[in-house]
Amino acid sequence: MSLPLNPLNNGRLHEGPLPSAEYNKLPHIDNMADAAANNSKAHAILLGVIAAHGLADKFSIHLVHKHFDLSEGRVMVYETVQRGSHEDFILCSPRIPQKTPNMRGLYFKAALDGTMVAYEFTTDPGIDLSTHEDFVAMFATAVIELGVQDIFALTALSICPTNKVFTEFELGQVGSTVLVSDASWLPPQDVKTATTTDWLATADYAQYADGSVPGIIQLKCTSTRSGAHYNVTCSTTRNGSHLGHARDPFSGQPPQDNVLNINGEVLQEGTEGHAIVSQALQMIAVS
Repeated sequence: MSLPLNPLNNGRLHEGPLPSAEYNKLPHIDNMADAAANNSKAHAILLGVIAAHGLADKFSIHLVHKHFDLSEGRVMVYETVQRGSHEDFILCSPRIPQKTPNMRGLYFKAALDGTMVAYEFTTDPGIDLSTHEDFVAMFATAVIELGVQDIFALTALSICPTNKVFTEFELGQVGSTVLVSDASWLPPQDVKTATTTDWLATADYAQYADGSVPGIIQLKCTSTRSGAHYNVTCSTTRNGSHLGHARDPFSGQPPQDNVLNINGEVLQEGTEGHAIVSQALQMIAVS
């Protein structure tokens, strides 16, 4: 399985679709809560490498993890969903690469040969990164030498605005996640624990590129609930029977009395949460 284009135009960034068998080997988010804190020196050094090269506007680091396994022939793809006067959200769902126009690499794992391999993708626009091949090689080498290739990934052109913190919740029945910048409608009891998954390389990190570091500084883009995931489930009521959905949340038909729940709490029609989840599920159903 391959695609003809390398959208970021960087020979060190491999953007071909990753086989699902390889993706499914990634560590689950539940097992990564302390991974960054336990590798604080590597964390700061890698941010330092980015900052020292003046590339914080193009690259950042990401916690290697997955939420769900993938079926054969699918890859995880992020797309920003624009909603006019309403807050945008980001949908991450399993997609067929050949049916996903403008797909590019987003998160890259380091390989032993000095390249980095995309394991999650996005349809958000990219730019030409061909002048940064030496940087990518240096970053990949640093990751391997630090032994953190299963902990820290390279983000190429983050899809998250730097002035916002995103919260990610799961659509477990369809193996997808949604990221929102306004999490005020999510159940409040689950905000106790979170795993930070993205960090930005501010200029002060440049001093750590070659050695001693103080400890981890969490500059967040995305915060993913860990241990007590937000999880949306949906069901339909037909003829008095309450039925759980299959992977197609609407079974090919508009649902009758669609009921959406997040951690057991009903999302009422007409609310922001219901609108976001309904739109996400409709998009997944046709992808």
